Amino acid sequence: MNITAKYSREWRSRMGIILLMIAGSSGWFFYDGLVAYPKFNRGAEAYAQIRESVAAEGFAEAEADAEAAKRWEARAADFDGDPKEPPKHPKNVAQQIHFGVGLGVLALAFLAWVLREMRRVVRADDEKFDGLTTAFPPFNGSVPVRFDSVFGVDRRKWKNKGIAVIHYKNGRGRPCRVLVDDYKYAGSEAILEKCEAVVAEKQARKSAAGNAVPAAE
Repeated sequence: MNITAKYSREWRSRMGIILLMIAGSSGWFFYDGLVAYPKFNRGAEAYAQIRESVAAEGFAEAEADAEAAKRWEARAADFDGDPKEPPKHPKNVAQQIHFGVGLGVLALAFLAWVLREMRRVVRADDEKFDGLTTAFPPFNGSVPVRFDSVFGVDRRKWKNKGIAVIHYKNGRGRPCRVLVDDYKYAGSEAILEKCEAVVAEKQARKSAAGNAVPAAE
């Protein structure tokens, strides 16, 4: 038995979608901060100047609002603004840039992690396999596990998530757990089947020993 399970296309596709969402969000924030918000703020500044001009001309308060709205409507197209809704308050450009930078860094870190994971493989031979540790998912490490140390298999998440929990005893005889992840590493099901065969064989031997009739003296 020699297995080398590599990342699956489904996992790669899902990671690609997540990466596009993060990078796209970063680009959107940058667009708002570098293009959309500055243009909006120029419109807000222009409207403030209109209000000052109307006030200087001595319009009454009720008339001033109507006159400012009328003058803004004539200039709104210069700022891609809404003719019926003057931009009364500037928007925070720096905040959008900060969000864009933060998501950009996250996208780069996520890309680096995906590329690293795409280089990883899960191997197995007749004696042992690479079990994925259960700590810090999705940054699981791997440990070598001997098949003859396996004493239990939990398939409850296998159907929906392609993940099974393997119970085994380490070199000190302590019970431990590792994962077999066929969703991420296509071809890992053969490892799971081998573990189940080992457990079934141990249970059969135990049952046979329990049912053995002592020899008469």
